[in-house]
Amino acid sequence: MRQVFVIAPTGINAETAKTAQSIFSFVSKQEPKTAYFKPIGESQGSISQERVRTLLSSGNSSVLMEQLLALFMEVASDQEIIIVEGVSANEFPFRSKKLNEIITQALDASVILVSSAIGKTSLAVCSEVEIEAQDYFEIKLRVASCVITGVDESTKESLSQAFKNSFVPVLAYATNNDMPIDISLAKKIREIKTEHHITQPEFRANLIRQAGLNLKRIVLPEGTEPRTVRAAILAYERKIALPVLLGNRSEIEKIAKNYGLDVPAGLEIIEVTEAISNRFVKPLVELRKAKGMTEELAQDLLKDSVWIGTMMLKMGEVDGLVSGAVHSTADTVRPALQVIKTAPGVKSISSVFFICLPSQILVYGDCAINQNPDSSELASIAIQCHDTAKAFHLPAKVAMLSYSTGTSGKGDDVDLVVEATRLVKSVRPDIVIDGPLQYDSATAESVAKIKAPHSPVAGKANVLVFPNLNAGNITYKAVQRSAANVICIGPMLQGLAKPVNDLSRGAFVDDIIYTIALTAIQAQSID
Repeated sequence: MRQVFVIAPTGINAETAKTAQSIFSFVSKQEPKTAYFKPIGESQGSISQERVRTLLSSGNSSVLMEQLLALFMEVASDQEIIIVEGVSANEFPFRSKKLNEIITQALDASVILVSSAIGKTSLAVCSEVEIEAQDYFEIKLRVASCVITGVDESTKESLSQAFKNSFVPVLAYATNNDMPIDISLAKKIREIKTEHHITQPEFRANLIRQAGLNLKRIVLPEGTEPRTVRAAILAYERKIALPVLLGNRSEIEKIAKNYGLDVPAGLEIIEVTEAISNRFVKPLVELRKAKGMTEELAQDLLKDSVWIGTMMLKMGEVDGLVSGAVHSTADTVRPALQVIKTAPGVKSISSVFFICLPSQILVYGDCAINQNPDSSELASIAIQCHDTAKAFHLPAKVAMLSYSTGTSGKGDDVDLVVEATRLVKSVRPDIVIDGPLQYDSATAESVAKIKAPHSPVAGKANVLVFPNLNAGNITYKAVQRSAANVICIGPMLQGLAKPVNDLSRGAFVDDIIYTIALTAIQAQSID
């Protein structure tokens, strides 16, 4: 398993670069597959300080993370250990800590803190390290250890005493001229093992890469909605998919111009005319005649572009559909249920959101479709969410959420989750699942140790199944609107015979782009 370590300072006198280079020198002698990465700097293979300042000042930290990851992957291929030189406080006096957090998040790394003992008491050094470590812990980043520089023999013993009961172990002590003096450092580095989390930039990059492997035609019925127009242009230019916009060409071109964009010559636009609608009347009547469909009813339904897009998908003219920026979930899903129908063996559909935190991806279900599922339906949702996580190469530890953890609560709501969990275990023993769990018990290891110490899921869950639509929808919107640097992709519908995906009406342009990518990947799996 690849291990990544960011060497990050705790203050302006910390020997960041020297420490990183020395650690690399020691470790590479023991482990040949060790690489060195300097993410920010003026050398080739680094992002320049000017570029970093531009991205940060314009609020584009997510772009910075993507670029960091791209450079990192060039260095990290086939390597076991990567030593990353963090940003020193001398380079970015007011933003070094923020940048080191961004680097650590983007690379799913562990932090090795570097602190200088010069001019400080041993207790002050320990306090400085612990405060810095706590800041990393609060945003769910791992601090593996620390290196103390500026140490002579007279202060080493007092520092050892100061760190004796610290939650941050000392990796090495070093003088300013000798780095480090602990000959077992390489062994210690190799012994640090962590579980890899797919980070937000890695997940996003994987989506774009996978979607681009086999371009699919994705119809966007809301072709004149401004966010959709911008997303379609960007998806086309980034070779994510082949979007098909339904709408008036001149109106679409005007919208694009208002945002400083040009409609690419190859981007397909289909004018919604009476002739287009009439082309699908007879097929729709044939599909729904058992339900009383007539030509008059079909003509009326096909005045709606979502119905036209759904029929295009049914007839194989496109590979997937994305809608919902202005239409309700019901308006997007109802045509799909009536015409596309569920996949073989699937009784009902559900939805997931991919909650892309900076350093981790969570799967939320069901936040858009099933209002009050019974235990059997909730079990089905859990299974679908698990399988979706696996399909997108995410780990899958499933938490069945409730207001109660274990047996702490009683009542019908808790019994529902208990029974659903039992059903999943009985039909899919391969799924790692536990419930009922409160949200904090499911996601926070510190809470899990107290409330559910023997759970295989508590504190480590990344697939979170809500007991009802009320809880799920409120939670995902709270996270989307209140948490920093989070992208919520979805809802992605599960269980349909062909991919149809609904957007939140509050969706951002990025949300739409990544939903297009998800839809394209789903379409690839049907080939």
